[in-house]
Amino acid sequence: MKTNLPITTVEHVLDPKRPIVSKTDLKGMISYVNPAFVEISGFAREELLGQPHNMVRHPDMPAEAFADMWHTLKADLPWRGLVKNRCKNGDFYWVEAYVTPLFEDGRKVGYRSVRNMPQAAEVRKAEQLYAAIRSRQATLPPTRYPARTSMRIRIGLLAILPVLLMAAMSQAGLNVWLAAALCALLAGGLGAWCWQGLQRPVAAIRQALQQLSEGNFRFSIDTRASAEFTELLIGMTSMQVGLRAVIADVVSGAEQIRTQSGSALRGVGEVVESGHKQSDGIASVAAALEQLSASVREIHEATERSTHHAAGTQTLVEQGLSAMQSTLTVTEELVPTVRDAQQRMNQLGDDVNAVNQITQIIKEIADQTNLLALNAAIEAARAGEAGRGFAVVADEVRKLAERTTQSTVEISSTTNRIIEQTSAALAAMQLSSSKVEESTRLTRACNSVFEEIRQSAEVVSGSARDVTVMLGQQRQASLEVAQTMEHLSAFTESNAHSMVQTDLSVSDLQEAAEEMRVLVAHFERSL
Repeated sequence: MKTNLPITTVEHVLDPKRPIVSKTDLKGMISYVNPAFVEISGFAREELLGQPHNMVRHPDMPAEAFADMWHTLKADLPWRGLVKNRCKNGDFYWVEAYVTPLFEDGRKVGYRSVRNMPQAAEVRKAEQLYAAIRSRQATLPPTRYPARTSMRIRIGLLAILPVLLMAAMSQAGLNVWLAAALCALLAGGLGAWCWQGLQRPVAAIRQALQQLSEGNFRFSIDTRASAEFTELLIGMTSMQVGLRAVIADVVSGAEQIRTQSGSALRGVGEVVESGHKQSDGIASVAAALEQLSASVREIHEATERSTHHAAGTQTLVEQGLSAMQSTLTVTEELVPTVRDAQQRMNQLGDDVNAVNQITQIIKEIADQTNLLALNAAIEAARAGEAGRGFAVVADEVRKLAERTTQSTVEISSTTNRIIEQTSAALAAMQLSSSKVEESTRLTRACNSVFEEIRQSAEVVSGSARDVTVMLGQQRQASLEVAQTMEHLSAFTESNAHSMVQTDLSVSDLQEAAEEMRVLVAHFERSL
């Protein structure tokens, strides 16, 4: 026998109003368990179905008890006994088990076990007995169903014994009246005996039916009767136990249905209210999506205009870049021209300086000539008449020297002015050269900036085109979402209508559950 471990010393007590019920096939495989069994065993329903029933067997249970049970069941008789079962976590619980064969169309198809809470005194006796059996100090009393004398025998004796007695008395020569009296007395006794054999089981059946009709399932049926009634009384006992289990499940189910239908009614009410709010919310969302679609359309149109503007800006930037490039080319070409002019002005300055130096030399020569002319005039005067012609020549030379000196002064003045103008022009040319170089540098910088602007404008234009495409897709998506929300709103309204119908159905179910609870309420007291 399989030993189910581990085990603990924690006991669970059955609810006296909730018997646990299970069914098995002929091999002991579980085919049905009621909620009370699932709850106290600790196993899930899926873990129990299809498994051998001995999975809840406790190691303290002697094998002899189950051997007696199977021996009784195979004889198509019910078996009653106290059983210690094991929970999934190792805890235990005691039950008073009543196991009966199940028949369909006259064919045995399995077994049903109905287990109730046993009396504490019976549990103590069972613990002592099972401990003694495990230690081989006691044996388990077998299950028996004692039966009294069969009604066939009683009726047979009622029919035969008076005749035999009458015949015996006639053979013995006794008085006919005495024999008749004795036969009548014997027949009366046998009749009373037969009547008792009929009356007791019929009274027991009548009492059992009366108790069942009153909804009382906690009563015992004495199965000791004539053989013909013993089987009937055993069947009524099995019916009583089965009905009690069924009614207990019905009462529990009715209460559970009433509770759950109340919860469902509240839940459906909340769902209906939530559905209305959801419908309103969906309508608001649909309206918002419609507004969003309109906004997206406006943004899409504005973005398209921005795309055109960006393209125009890019064109203008490219034109500006081209013009700036032309300016840069011209400016760069002007730089060597300015530098050449500067060099020529420098050369002109040098030439003017050379002229000025030559003029100075001429002036010095004129001054020297004038001095020589004066000396010649003085010498001519000393010579008198002989030097008069020489004096005329000397005077002409002096005048020529004076004119030369005057001319050199004018030339020197003119060259000085030329030098000043040349210096000013050279300074202006140097400034122009630096300005041209600065202009060239700035033009290059502007050209770089315009190139960056062109690239940025190209990126902006591309991004604007991408945004335009995405906004077009977003607009289409928002329209589709708006349509979906409209469909969803219609579905929500349909669901709300269905939930209202469900609310009415659950309300009807709650009323039916309440009526069922009232109907079975008088059974609950006797479970």
